[in-house]
Amino acid sequence: MKNKESLRIRIIKRFYGIAGDYDEYKEKEVNRIGNNAFMALWCYFMITNFIACLFAFKYPTETLKVYICTNAFVSIFVVTTYIIIASKKSKLNDVDIENTDLKTEKKKVLRSGILAGLQFGIDMYFLGALTAWITENETFSSYVSTPKNLIISILQSIFFGGFMYVVARCRIKKQL
Repeated sequence: MKNKESLRIRIIKRFYGIAGDYDEYKEKEVNRIGNNAFMALWCYFMITNFIACLFAFKYPTETLKVYICTNAFVSIFVVTTYIIIASKKSKLNDVDIENTDLKTEKKKVLRSGILAGLQFGIDMYFLGALTAWITENETFSSYVSTPKNLIISILQSIFFGGFMYVVARCRIKKQL
């Protein structure tokens, strides 16, 4: 009987793109990468908080806008890029398979790409409706019933699912 992994381990494996067993080496590398990212973010936030405090009294609205945008950019793009590069260098997300398992692994990758595309498309569709409701005072039903928004979400879904499929296919390494 297969032991169930804890929720924490499943989240870590999903976040870092780890396939297969979560052994001691992978745990050590995940801890190293996570600690480096945390220390860099901590230093960054200390500096940006200090700068924001300097400008907050004279330009409160502009400071808030710049602070939110730069923090979102650094948190989403810079740290994520570091985690992706560090995971690739330490070979955390490589999938080693036998030649006999190649066909089944390709099917798994295709299925996960389709599911990721569907999830992304649905999420973006409803996030677009929420954004339109908040920023443009548009009703939810008017956004959902517009064919243009549905087509855009379908195209986003196809592009993202295809991209995730290509990334996952590149991770497969054949053992000779």
